[in-house]
Amino acid sequence: MGAGVTSAEGTRTSQAASLEVFVDLFLDPRHNGAGKHPKWCAVFRDGAVQGRRAPLVLPRLWEATGDSAYYVIARQPHQAGLVRDLLVAFVGPSLVKVGYDVPVSLDDTDVIESAVAARYGPSSTFKLRAPRDKRSTLHAALRRMLTLVEGSPQRAWSAPKPLGRLLTDFEAALLGGAPQVAADLLDQIGRQGGLSVANLKHLQIKRLAVLGQASELLAMPGLREVLLQDPPRAVKEMVLNALYATCVEPALSEGSVEAACEVLAQARVPIALLAEEDPVRFGDEAATTLLIGLLAQGQEEELIGAIGALDAARRSSVIPVGLNRYRAPAVRTAPTTAESADDVNTAETASATSTDSDASEWYPASWDELLTAVAEADKAALRFCRDMETDGGTELPLAADAAADTALADLLSRMSDSDYENVWRYALSPFLQEVSRSGLSLPLTLAQVTASSIGQRRDPANLAVLDLLLELFLRTSPSAEDYADFLEHLTIRVQEWVASETASQALDFVDRLAAFATPDQQTRTQAALELLTPLHRHAQRLDQACLASARSLSGELQLDLVWPDWQQPDSSQETVPIPSAQVLVYGMDTGVLDRVQIWMAERYPQVKVALSADKVGSGRLREVARHADFSVLITQCATHAATNFISQHSQSVVYPKGAGSVSVVRAILEELQRRARSAPLGTGRGMRRRAG
Repeated sequence: MGAGVTSAEGTRTSQAASLEVFVDLFLDPRHNGAGKHPKWCAVFRDGAVQGRRAPLVLPRLWEATGDSAYYVIARQPHQAGLVRDLLVAFVGPSLVKVGYDVPVSLDDTDVIESAVAARYGPSSTFKLRAPRDKRSTLHAALRRMLTLVEGSPQRAWSAPKPLGRLLTDFEAALLGGAPQVAADLLDQIGRQGGLSVANLKHLQIKRLAVLGQASELLAMPGLREVLLQDPPRAVKEMVLNALYATCVEPALSEGSVEAACEVLAQARVPIALLAEEDPVRFGDEAATTLLIGLLAQGQEEELIGAIGALDAARRSSVIPVGLNRYRAPAVRTAPTTAESADDVNTAETASATSTDSDASEWYPASWDELLTAVAEADKAALRFCRDMETDGGTELPLAADAAADTALADLLSRMSDSDYENVWRYALSPFLQEVSRSGLSLPLTLAQVTASSIGQRRDPANLAVLDLLLELFLRTSPSAEDYADFLEHLTIRVQEWVASETASQALDFVDRLAAFATPDQQTRTQAALELLTPLHRHAQRLDQACLASARSLSGELQLDLVWPDWQQPDSSQETVPIPSAQVLVYGMDTGVLDRVQIWMAERYPQVKVALSADKVGSGRLREVARHADFSVLITQCATHAATNFISQHSQSVVYPKGAGSVSVVRAILEELQRRARSAPLGTGRGMRRRAG
C-alpha cells in the first residue's frame, strides 16, 4: 500500500513538473512578449499549473505587431467540445467574434504552437482575439471563467444520452453536413462506452470517409487490426476508396499502372488484407483498387478472373487500360469471400458496424418494404441500407407517382417511437440521398419526416438534417397548403434553438426560403420573421458575416418595414481586410453553390469562387483544386469519391458548419480573415489544414 501511494504521488509530482515546464516555455519572453509582463500573466500561469478542472488559458503578445491572443487549451482531447461551450457562455460572440467555437489549426513551424500540439493534440486549442478596447474586458471574463469552473461543485459536464440516440445523432450529423458536430458526438460515444473498440473504429473510418480525409483514414491507428477482423463491406469500401484517392488515382492520372502497383506494394499500405475481395461487389474506385492490388501482389490468375467477372457484369469501364492484357477470351468468375456475421448486438451498432453476407439473399421490392423491415431491425434490411450508402451499386429506385408518396407518408405516420428511431438511424441517410439523386417530388413524405422529428429534436445534428429536408421539400413545388404545413413544423418553438451560436443555421433556413419560389408570400414572410426575430433581438452578438447576411435577406424578403435596419457594425470591432484569393466550393446542391458565388462576387470581387458539383474526380477538377488557395467542402449528401479527390489535390480544406449558403460564406470569410491575421506572423500559404 505504501509503495503504491508513493508511486502515485511521484507520478503526480512528475506530471506537475512537466506542466510547469510547458507553461514556462509558452510564456518564455524570447517567443512571447506576454512573458515580459509577469503580473499580467500571473493569474493565468497559476491557473494553468494549479488548476485541475478548468482549461488552460495562456496569453500571447506579438511585440512586432502589437497583436495579442489568448490560447484556451483543453486539458484532455475529449474536452474540446466542453471548452467550446464554456467559451460560448463567457466570451463569444459578445467579446470575441471568431475563434471561440472551433479549435484553431496549430502551426507546426511556430515554437509555441508546435509545443501545444505535441502535448495536447492538434485539435485542443481555441485562439481568442479581441479589439484593443475590449482586451481588458476579455481578460476579466477569462479570469472569471477560471474562477467559477475551479470553484464550482463537481458535476458531470453533460447529461448522458442513450447510446442508440448518440449513434442516431452521429448519423444525422454526417448526413446533414455538420462535421464538427459529428466529431463531438464521436468523442462522447467513446467516453460513454458501450461499443466495442472495433465498432468505434468503424465510426471513425466513416466520418473520415465522409469528410474526404483519405490520408488521415489510412494513417488511423489500429486500421490494420480492424481489417484483420474482417469488418463490414461498408468499412472495406471506405478503406479501398481512400487507397484509390491516395495511391491509385495519382498514378493512373499519369498513365502508369506500374507506379500504382509500386505504391500499393509498400509495407505501410494494407492492400494485402483486402486483396481477396470480389471487385464486382464494390463501387468503381474500390474495384479498380482491388484490380491494381491483385497485380501488385503478383496474383495474375486471380486478376484475370476478376477482370472477366467485371466484364460479365458490364463494368468494363473500371478496368484500367494498362490491364487489358490480362483479359481472358472467356469470362471466368472471380473468387468471392464469404463475409462474417455480426458479433455486436444490433441495438448497439451504427450503420457501419455489422458485417455483410451476399446482398442477393434479400432485396426489397419497394421503399415501403425496406422501411418496414428496418423499423423491425431486420439485419438483412440494415445491411441493404449500408450497401446503398457506400456507393457500391446497390440501389432501390423511388416510385414517381403521388400514390407512392402517400403510402410512404402513411407508413411513417403509423410508426412507434422505437420504430422511427431505427428508420432515422439506418434508413434516413440512403433515403434522402436517393431523393436528392432522383429529383423526385415527395412532399407528403418529407413533411411527415419533418413532423415526426422536429417535435423532440433541437440539437445541432438534427438541425442539419432539417436543413436538408427543407431544401428537398422546396424543390417539390408544393401546394400552398403543403407549404404552410411544412413551415409550421419548421418554426415550432424556434425561440428554443435560434440564438447567436446557431445564427448561421437559422440564416441558412431563411436563405433557402428566399431562394425558392413560394406559393404563399405571406406564409414565407411569417416563417422568415419567426426565424429572424430572435437574431434581430440579439444582433449585437452576431459576427459581421451573419449580420451582413441577415441584412441582405431582410431586404430580399421585403422585411424592411419591420426592421428598417439591423445592428450597425461596431466601430470598435477589429476589422480585417479580406485579401484576394481563389476558392473552390464543392457541394451537391447547385442552388447553394450559385448563391455563394453571387454573394461573394457582389461584396468581395477580389475573391474568385469556382464551383463544383461533380460526383467523381476529373482533370478539370484537379486543376481547379490545385490552383485554389483553399477548398470548401459541403459534405451534405456529397460523394466520397469527389471529396477524397478534392482533399488530395487541394492546398487546404475547410468544412462549413452547415450546408446552406450563409454557412459557406461565413466559412470562406473566416478562413480569409484567419489567413490575413496569420500572414504577418509567418504562417505559410501552402500549409495544409483540416478545419473541423
